[in-house]
Amino acid sequence: VTIADSTYHMKQYWFVLYTSGTDTTRLDSATSATVQQAHLDHQAMQAERGLIVMAGPFGDNGDWRGLLLYDCDTREEVVGYLESDPWVKRGKLGYEIHPWWGAVGTRLP
Repeated sequence: VTIADSTYHMKQYWFVLYTSGTDTTRLDSATSATVQQAHLDHQAMQAERGLIVMAGPFGDNGDWRGLLLYDCDTREEVVGYLESDPWVKRGKLGYEIHPWWGAVGTRLP
């Protein structure tokens, strides 16, 4: 993409919107803490490998629970990572996946 005197080289990423899952049963606090730590470890491993570019929860308690930005070749690859997430496996989180384009090298301040 060229704008005025600047050229932006674009790259496709995968935008993931975590949503509330279908399982609405409450977990005891110890189980919830264990699953949350496994969830965070799962994402940290992917971030260390450069697969997750950005991740974080939303600040309210709505149906949108968090977002992830994946740097993967295919949607199927992203699905594989998401389906192995401890909260997704328990049905506590669902997700939407959308292709998203950003300028190569874009970073948050």
